[in-house]
Amino acid sequence: MGNPGPPTTYWQALAVAADQGQLYLNDQAAQACYSACDGYILKLKEHQETARRLVNTSGWGDFDSGKELARIFSEKAAGGEDNMVDVLQSHIDVVEEMKVVFGKFFAATEAADAANATDLQAQGPK
Repeated sequence: MGNPGPPTTYWQALAVAADQGQLYLNDQAAQACYSACDGYILKLKEHQETARRLVNTSGWGDFDSGKELARIFSEKAAGGEDNMVDVLQSHIDVVEEMKVVFGKFFAATEAADAANATDLQAQGPK
């Protein structure tokens, strides 16, 4: 598969730094941040659903200007340039990258704990 290339985002760069041991966060703080990311993602997804429902705007009247306003607001919610659904998705993507970084810290701690337990078992009781 080859080298994936340099990181393209700030959080991908932090993930690389964590892999290389250049970045440290204790596992409790990492777990709290990881959980906070999960909660934030849920809220962002709720807002996306609300934006999708706003696509079907009405009540602007039968005049052409009212129909045009309905179309403009609908496209700002979803489907148009810089629409809310897509903007929220970009935020979700960043928070998912954050979760990867935070996950590395408690995964590394769990791996170190497992290695230490194996070493202790191999040495046996003294």
